[in-house]
Amino acid sequence: MTRAQHSKCSAGLALDRAEAVLLDMDGTLVLSEDVHRRSWLALFDAWGLSVTVDEYEQRYMGRRPADVLSDLSVVSKDHGIEQAVATMTDFILGEAHTVPAVPGAADLIKRVHAQGVPLAVVTSAGAVWAERILDGALDVRPLIDVVVTAEHVRYGKPSPEGYLAACRALGAAPDRCMAFEDSPSGVRALVTAGVADIVGVTTTTTADDLLRAGARWTVPALTWETVSKATPAPEQLLIPHGRNQESTRP
Repeated sequence: MTRAQHSKCSAGLALDRAEAVLLDMDGTLVLSEDVHRRSWLALFDAWGLSVTVDEYEQRYMGRRPADVLSDLSVVSKDHGIEQAVATMTDFILGEAHTVPAVPGAADLIKRVHAQGVPLAVVTSAGAVWAERILDGALDVRPLIDVVVTAEHVRYGKPSPEGYLAACRALGAAPDRCMAFEDSPSGVRALVTAGVADIVGVTTTTTADDLLRAGARWTVPALTWETVSKATPAPEQLLIPHGRNQESTRP
């Protein structure tokens, strides 16, 4: 039985057999989506935009603000991208102290690190926010081997660029890595990168939406009891490894 077949058939997640573990941050490790959503809503209100819940989840959530803003016709010399990103960054940094961890997130990182499996965090957020969360809210920064932030990539999720950069830095093959993501755009990035073992964390998105995007498991939290008992999705729901029908460019 191949490793991919084993990962589909076994109960629980074989974290110790992964070449590396790849982690999204916002929504996956910390429950920060409310802060990010409020920053977007403040911007939408200021610009007179109306965005539905579904549109927000599919188009905005889990992506770099600069990528999304570049597609908005309302962005002009009066509403510049850099100014908007700076305003949103100031807002969320001011709310960092209110952000709780996803249950089990820090302990899972410590357990994976103790098993000798390299860890990478790949986030659509900027470096300042990433350090604030990993070093402050979670207190795990020394355990993370590689951190890829918005500043390190040309294209953000759903482009696979960030995850591929993390794999290269760790010297790990994408198809031998395990990854955790909470947004459809992040899951699609992993699928396109060639990561087969994708765990959808249902903190911000339904299990069905994560499975449709390409996740092979879904879990509601990252406690070891929850993760160790995770079971794979039915075969008919799985997207073929490394394939994605959607464009990988924002």
